[in-house]
Amino acid sequence: MMKKMIMALCIFICVFTLVACSVQQTNEPLTLGVNAIITEIDKENKIITTKDSGEEGVLGDDCLIDCSQIPMIYCNYDTQDVVDITLDDLQVGDEIILTIRSSEIENLQKEDDNKAKIAVEQLQLGTQRIK
Repeated sequence: MMKKMIMALCIFICVFTLVACSVQQTNEPLTLGVNAIITEIDKENKIITTKDSGEEGVLGDDCLIDCSQIPMIYCNYDTQDVVDITLDDLQVGDEIILTIRSSEIENLQKEDDNKAKIAVEQLQLGTQRIK
């Protein structure tokens, strides 16, 4: 009888712990990696214009990104080396990967402007450079 009570108590504790852990909610917003292509670079104002690289339709054909405050990186896919880059390292036609909060994408989809501006968490140069 004592063994059954101990076993039942252990099961109860395990189930209670699992349920308690699964109920925790995070307040961190969902971020997404969005593929894009650079169509224009304004080095003076540190703004790039991008378009969707596929048929996702998230950014459209003219989406403005302010690059003055965001981290920009380049990852060499062969060596896995990651280095910081600047606006001078980007070229029209480059493929980039943008880290964007889902709330920003929702706001962008509500706008009717021809050239919408979106806040980006990070920009990664996807086009591989020979170095």
